[in-house]
Amino acid sequence: MTKKLMFFIVFTALFFACQQDSKSNDYEKVDGNSIVPTGATSTDILTAAALEETDYLQRIKQSFVPLEQEYQKANGVVPGVGEVHVFVDKNYVLLIENTYKGSVYQSKVNLKNLNNAQGGMSLMPDNAPGEFPGLKIYVKDGKPGVEMLKDGKLVKEARELDIYLADRAGIERVTPAILQGLNVASGNLPE
Repeated sequence: MTKKLMFFIVFTALFFACQQDSKSNDYEKVDGNSIVPTGATSTDILTAAALEETDYLQRIKQSFVPLEQEYQKANGVVPGVGEVHVFVDKNYVLLIENTYKGSVYQSKVNLKNLNNAQGGMSLMPDNAPGEFPGLKIYVKDGKPGVEMLKDGKLVKEARELDIYLADRAGIERVTPAILQGLNVASGNLPE
């Protein structure tokens, strides 16, 4: 009887521990580092960074590398921004994970649901002291919104994805890259 009770307790604890992880194993961290041999030429570096034209997931992940890099610059500068990592899964679900003051904040949205058309994004200026520049990407009408989670629990669903960075140059750098990722996810590929 004791062994059965212990098994039940351990099984229950493992079950709830697994339920707390809102980031599935299918997410892949965006990473701008390519494996380049030592003493590589410029051609070798370009070849290592090249992506297959039809590898849409890698192209999308590559589009979000500048965002993670700019979030690293914003760490400790922009209020509420800590250590941020960006992930994309095989279904094109974007997960932005911000670890700040002992809590994990996540924004999760399917990239196909974000509006990549004219007027689907807007810049948020930093006019007053203490404000930081931002980018707002709206969700398409009738599509599920951006899930906002804190420590794995859904807090709210928003109709836009807000990104605040340390400086205007960072916003200018990430905006075309994000738009490229949205276009690939939505199938609006340039010819």
